[in-house]
Amino acid sequence: MTRCAQHIPESIVTFAVSTTTQNQKMSHEQVIGNLFMNLSKDYVAQVTDRLSHLDIERHFYALYVLDQSTETLTQSKLAEELQVDKVAVVRLVDYLTEAGYVRRQVDKQDRRKQHVMLLPKAEEVLPEIREAFSEANQSILNVLDESERKDFIRLAAKIRGFYEENPMNHVKVNMNYKRVKA
Repeated sequence: MTRCAQHIPESIVTFAVSTTTQNQKMSHEQVIGNLFMNLSKDYVAQVTDRLSHLDIERHFYALYVLDQSTETLTQSKLAEELQVDKVAVVRLVDYLTEAGYVRRQVDKQDRRKQHVMLLPKAEEVLPEIREAFSEANQSILNVLDESERKDFIRLAAKIRGFYEENPMNHVKVNMNYKRVKA
């Protein structure tokens, strides 16, 4: 067991085990993975549910990133920002292009580069996408008191920093959550 996993409070272990669909004893390592995986899925599900009336099922965050950028992003830069591989971004941009939310524009100085441009259809729904992310963030923070909020953000940033700086963790994983019919 890792040093970090040894210090997980039993209440968290009990909560994680009780929220899993399997009736099995989970190790501390499984608890951490289970918590992060389920938090991520629940967060994405909340945003996806809030935006379920749109004609796209995913890649809302990519639209958000494109909107928030101070410069026009190339597909490579978008891959960097989303921390996914270039193949995943090509598929993502294909999906959003087919739906009429973005278009590609070849760079005039370097024809190998393709800029991703938001279209008016995306501009129309971006306020709602921003609101969906804001609501999802607020729903998480609402279950915490002020001190816990600060701790949560500080600890999550610390853990994220570890993964960004740790040379063992250079593999990128595509988390392409899609809406599934219930």
